[in-house]
Amino acid sequence: MGILVALAPFIMVLGIVWVSLHYKHLNKTAGTITEDQSVELTQMSKIADILDRRVSVLEKILDDEVPDWREK
Repeated sequence: MGILVALAPFIMVLGIVWVSLHYKHLNKTAGTITEDQSVELTQMSKIADILDRRVSVLEKILDDEVPDWREK
C-alpha cells in the first residue's frame, strides 16, 4: 500500500502530461486536410468555375432577350 501512495503523484503527473500532449496533437491535426480531400476540393473548384461561367452566359442571354427579367 505504501508503494501505491508513493507512486500516485508520478502516475498523476504522467497522466496529465499524456492528456495535454494528446489534445495538443488533436488540435494540431484538426485544421489539416488529407491529400484526397485536397484533390476533391480542386475538382469541386473547377466545377464551380465552369458553373459560374455557364450562369454568366445564361444571364447575358436573358439580358439580350428579356431586358427586365431581373426586376420581375
